Amino acid sequence: DLDNKTDKNPKRSDTMMLIKYIPIENKIHILSIPRDTKVTINGKTQKMNAAHFFGGVPLTIETVENLLDEDINYYVKVDYEGFKKCIDAIGGIDVVPEHDMDYDAYDIQIHFKKGERVHLDGEKAEQYVRWRKNNNEQGYATGDLGRISAQQDFMVKVYEKIKSPAGIVRIPKLLNTVAKYAETNMGPMDMLKYAFKLRKIDINNIDKSLIPGEPKYINGISYYIYDKNKKYNSNPVSKSVSNNNESKAEINKKDIKVKILNSTGVNRLASNYRDKLRDKGYDVIGIGNYDKKLNKTVIKVYNRDDYGTILKGDLKFGKIENEKDKNSSVDIVVILGSDSIK
Repeated sequence: DLDNKTDKNPKRSDTMMLIKYIPIENKIHILSIPRDTKVTINGKTQKMNAAHFFGGVPLTIETVENLLDEDINYYVKVDYEGFKKCIDAIGGIDVVPEHDMDYDAYDIQIHFKKGERVHLDGEKAEQYVRWRKNNNEQGYATGDLGRISAQQDFMVKVYEKIKSPAGIVRIPKLLNTVAKYAETNMGPMDMLKYAFKLRKIDINNIDKSLIPGEPKYINGISYYIYDKNKKYNSNPVSKSVSNNNESKAEINKKDIKVKILNSTGVNRLASNYRDKLRDKGYDVIGIGNYDKKLNKTVIKVYNRDDYGTILKGDLKFGKIENEKDKNSSVDIVVILGSDSIK
């Protein structure tokens, strides 16, 4: 929200990407959510970018999870200043603009020539990713959706730079910059672990997509209407496990030890799900009751992240929480909530 000049008040988010790392396939999936996506916040129709304005990161995560039925484990929030510092930390990015970019406003001036290679430092990178149209109204044919595509391509170029010999040596500086200028719930060791895991992924294993839907005016207001009936490959891990023999060999469900707890008070609910999961091949080693009633089922993962993703794909509901305790006697604890009652 460029009109909001105070640091104390939350701002509307400008760009939102859901990035999924798929260890079993060694892939990254980048899913963009248009800022104009129509959502319900506090019982009222709003645009997606209003979630951060009304409730900061917690409400933004909740809104995205409700919209896409996805679990978000980590987040990184960065403002334009932090974005520029991160690009400078990796030594900038080279691009070849596909449009003549000429735009002047009170807070930014953007001038790049079509077809001319340019090296973007942090300042120029901000200009490049924010451009949508020129002062004469010429720009991306699909408006903000065109800008989203360009931003995804830019993120891939950032990834290419980090993978390069010149980029690898800059990873420590980038992580220090993220720690200083970005807000995240990732600890330093998590950031370091994923940084070195992700750099091994081939550039061809990065998928980019936009949530399916279409722009539409409602009562004179422009929205992007998400089409829930058109899937964007939201659970590629589960899909690969059921359709790929090599993935099956890598993860055998009988090796996944599961405990099921019932928070609902409904008789035999835990034993029913024990039978269902055993039928699917899981090693369910125990059931019991949970002392607090939950509305939404929680899947607590103590070992490999992909175990939780696979089990959720079989249950088709639940929220994953990563506990990270390899000394645990179980790999997963499923706490059944009201959403498990069929």
